[in-house]
This record gives sequence, C-alpha cells and structure tokens, in this order.
Amino acid sequence: MSESMERRRIVLGVTGSIAAYKAAELARILVSRGYEVRVVMTQSGMEFITPTTMQAVTGQPVVTDFWDKSEASGIGHIQLADWAEALVIAPATADVIAKLAMGFAESPLLAVALATKAPILVAPAMNMNMYSNPKTQENIEELRKRGVRFVDPEEGELACGWNGTGRLADPEEIFFHVRRILSPQDFAGKRVLITTGPTREALDPVRFITNRSSGKMGVALAREAFRRGAEVTLVHGPVHIKVPGPVKREEVTSTAEMRKAVMDHMESKSEMPDVVIMAAAVADYRPAEVADLKMKKSDKTPTIKLVENPDILHELGKSKVDEKKPILVGFAVETGEIEDLLNEARTKLKNKNADMIVGNFANEAFDLDTNRVWLVDKHGRQEEVATTYKSRVANKILDTILTL
Repeated sequence: MSESMERRRIVLGVTGSIAAYKAAELARILVSRGYEVRVVMTQSGMEFITPTTMQAVTGQPVVTDFWDKSEASGIGHIQLADWAEALVIAPATADVIAKLAMGFAESPLLAVALATKAPILVAPAMNMNMYSNPKTQENIEELRKRGVRFVDPEEGELACGWNGTGRLADPEEIFFHVRRILSPQDFAGKRVLITTGPTREALDPVRFITNRSSGKMGVALAREAFRRGAEVTLVHGPVHIKVPGPVKREEVTSTAEMRKAVMDHMESKSEMPDVVIMAAAVADYRPAEVADLKMKKSDKTPTIKLVENPDILHELGKSKVDEKKPILVGFAVETGEIEDLLNEARTKLKNKNADMIVGNFANEAFDLDTNRVWLVDKHGRQEEVATTYKSRVANKILDTILTL
C-alpha cells in the first residue's frame, strides 16, 4: 500500500514540449498514490508521446480531439471540467500559456481550462529565451493574478542545446505542488522552522561521533507543513533529503552549526518563525579537542574527553518572546519502557519551556519510514499515535500544533 492513498480526481494536460515524456512519470506517481487521472492532449503533444502510452499508465481513455467519437471524447470537455478537482498542465509550452492568458478555447485542453472551477497548476517547459521573454512573463503574471498556480521550471541543459532556466520541473516536485493545491491551507501565512537529521562531531579529519537518525521524520514534517500552506525552512544535518523546491534548505554538520543556523532565524522579530520543531537528533556531547591529523592506531588506547554541546531547545525556551511565539516543539528519544519515555517527555516539556514534546523509541523511529509517538503538551494532554507512516505522524503533530 502507498504511504498515503489520496483519492482525488486530476485532469492532466499534456502539450507539445519535448518534456512531454515526463508526463507519463507524473501520471504514474499520481496513480500510485490513489489519484484518478484523465489525460487531455494537444495535437502537438501527441508528436512527443502517444495517447496509448498515457492510457496505459492511467487506465483511462485519453481526450485528444473535440470531434473524436471514441469513448474518451464522449466524456466531453465540460463534463471533464466539472469532474476535475484539479487541472495540471505539465508540460506547458509558451504557446499554451499565451492562449490560456487570452482565454482561447480552440482545443479540448484549453476548453477544459476555460470551463473548470477547479484549481489550475501549470508547469512550464521551453527554451530559456522563450521563458524569459517579457511577453511570456507577462502572460504568466496575468495567470497568477487570476489564481493559476505555477511550478517554476528548473535550470539546466535544455533539449535545444542551451543551458538555462526552462526545463520541466521534476515530476515529484510537481506532485508536491498538486498535493498543496488540493489541501486545506491551515498553515498559510505561518513560518515553520524545522530541524532534522543527525549532527556530526569531529574527532579528527576522518572520524566523527554521530547517530543513526535518517532525518525522515523532519522531512515528513517539512513536506506536510508545505502541503498545508506554510513557509518552511529546514535546517538539516548531513543526510540526503527530498523536499519541495520552495522549502528553504540549510545544511549543517555540527551541533554548533545547527545552533547558529536556528538562532540566526530568531534574531529578527519580523522574520521570526511562528513554529519551531526540533526534530533533529543532535549530539549531546562533542570531543573537547579535534586532532589536526588523523589519529594513528597504536598500542595505547586513546582517551577521548567529551564536553557538553549547547542545548538548542533549552536556549529557545529561555528566549521566547511571549507565550505564543514561537511555538516550540521538541523530541524525546528513549530506549527503555513507555513510562520512562513519558516521564522524560514531561520533564523536557517543563525544563525546556516547550509547548509540546514528541516522544518516541529509537528502535521504532531511526532509519524507518514509520514511527510510533506520544504527544505531550503544555495543556496536560497526552496522546499516543500508533505506528504509521511518518507523513501521517507529521500531520498529527501539525494538527496538535494548531491547538496550542
């Protein structure tokens, strides 16, 4: 079963860009997550990828022509416009974007766009000069004013041989934005700062002290906060992560670096986060001295003196501007019994001046896609979230934050 089955109805428009082949991957991602996808193709789009391919991926007939008497056309562009919960045009050429701005309805895709009341998401793909052309930018701005959302193209090597901005966004990136336009925006206007992953404390130029954290819980929180409308900043340790493009990423290595990154965001009252979620598994200790050269193996076993690292959550709690901002959420990871975990969560809640502590066990969290947690908040509430995907745990955490 997929991580989160989201049964929604998507009309996917495919236009005449060489990036049209990526539409099949986008459709596959949507279908794998439980979406029902119906494809509308322009005549030029069919020059790059066939309707048969898109039908095979979606399991649905493809609309290509107003006058086609097949089952696909029998749906009708008005019925399709009413059926859609979102219209996604990926890839979108400069020509189609211009016609959307002008309100043309010369093809089934343009007619659906004109008739639908569903949100529209456009992912441009074209030559960099065409994309930067003032008229294209004017058309995009006009569509934005009407509420059309865009997934900005990527920078890189283009099919025409140029190198610049114009490549279709990655299908998974487009999927993140599809989820956002279909979700309640209950975190809209909120700044959310999240830390995740391990930190590394150097012993010498080769070795370091760290832990098994994969950063997956923090990544899930960042994705879901973005989906729900937040402006998200993710400060993460040295792990590979995949988050939506608009999420601001700041990679750090040590606990001291993570502390500096977090505190830098707290300095400006106008830019201060509304919510800080400390999901990172920071190292509590670091070597007192870091060797300049690699430590050689010898008959004498080395002794490593450790010193305590700064406690970022405690520092944040001490410097809170007021009771409401920022909302502070910490994590407590234990290896003992449930009561030990809950006691640690309650102690942390009080000592760190936090608003909520998320308790979990190391063997149920580290490097897994699932988690089991206990939520303990400042109002005395305590709730267990049974083992489930981290995306669902993240949403439960976010739901609780809205009640603090």
